[in-house]
Amino acid sequence: MFRHVLVATDFSRHADRTLECIGEIPGMEEILLVHVLTPSPVPERSSLFTGSHAAPEEQAGQVLAEKGRYLEEMTKVPVKTLLVEAIGGDIPGTIIRTANNENSSLIVVGARGKSLFSGLLLGSVSEGVVTRTGINVLIMQFRGIGDNDAQLEKFCTNVFSHVLCPVDFSRPAEKTLEFLKSLGFVRKVTVLHVTQAQRQGRDKSQPAQDPDQQLRILAEDLVQHGIRATVMTRSGNPITEICHVADEQDVSLIMMGRYGKSDYTKNISLGHVVAGVAAKAQRPLFIVSPHISLAVIVRELAGNEFSLAEEVWLTYHQQKGHPEMDRIFGVFVEGELAAVARCRRHPDGLEVDGVYVPDDYRDRGYARKAVRALVDACGDEPLFMHSTLPLSGFYSSFGFRKINEDELPRSIRERFNFAEGDLEGANVVPMRRVAGK
Repeated sequence: MFRHVLVATDFSRHADRTLECIGEIPGMEEILLVHVLTPSPVPERSSLFTGSHAAPEEQAGQVLAEKGRYLEEMTKVPVKTLLVEAIGGDIPGTIIRTANNENSSLIVVGARGKSLFSGLLLGSVSEGVVTRTGINVLIMQFRGIGDNDAQLEKFCTNVFSHVLCPVDFSRPAEKTLEFLKSLGFVRKVTVLHVTQAQRQGRDKSQPAQDPDQQLRILAEDLVQHGIRATVMTRSGNPITEICHVADEQDVSLIMMGRYGKSDYTKNISLGHVVAGVAAKAQRPLFIVSPHISLAVIVRELAGNEFSLAEEVWLTYHQQKGHPEMDRIFGVFVEGELAAVARCRRHPDGLEVDGVYVPDDYRDRGYARKAVRALVDACGDEPLFMHSTLPLSGFYSSFGFRKINEDELPRSIRERFNFAEGDLEGANVVPMRRVAGK
């Protein structure tokens, strides 16, 4: 499973403790031990540097080779050492690029220092790797991290012996459990679900399920794979509860998917819960990067669902839907409304407006899907609209053509009376789509 493992080291005390834990990773065929050179600073001085007049790069190479020999002797796995230069000073990017070039299936980093996640333990390099890579990452956390070496306590013995797996019943959580079962060597798992207040914006047509029943099903499946399973529920802040249960149950490892239910469909690099756990947990954390094809459903909203569109429109002129006048079309991504488009019937014509995609869902073609659904459903009649100038090309691809303002139906034209005839100055252009085009 972990055939090619990349281990990043900065020669710090914390990185040395991480090396001591590498032998706990099963199934390794090769270890790539990487140190990234930067223009600043020679690595931490050690006895190897005493009295040495070698250049910093040569010194780093000597230390890396020594640590590689130690790692190979300890793990009995071939170790390849690699000294690479950080392009533009980007250490995380250099580690990720090296992992991709070497076809690594796992990146191992140590946690040290304070975090930009407003947490306690994750260092900036580890944070950068976790945030930006699509490869599985193991963050080795240690109890009692501090500047004094005597305060460091190794916490890596039997790292996969008791795994805490938080679940929110999303597809990433499902994929994470599948990954855990595929490992074949995990024998004890605690499955944790943390309940929160119901989020708004979900597809209300999706029936709610009983969390306790879902947990029982997950536990039974794990047992069938030879894994002792315990299920737990907590309520409150997921980050806080996950870290608390990890300590309470004295687990050896936390394993989480890279994304959670509330964020994996969006244009973000890392789920907010796993980011928080990475910052605050004092246990090793394994972050799984599952490959998921998103479930995207495009359909017309029923009148009793117009409130969903209004939630999306809150930051877009706070528009309202009127079932007696409007047809609204939406794109649901994993049950979340990600794009909307409206066709409104006026006394003298149909107007297209309210086409909007929240920032988190942009640049994925969802607006095009919503407009296509609207055009297919309403396009047997002429469609009129006021397009913003930059989007006129987008609407042209659906058959809309620029027209003069006086060609708009009166009720639609009057909506822009505030422009006093200067629509271009208002950054809009009238457009019409001929029926059936």
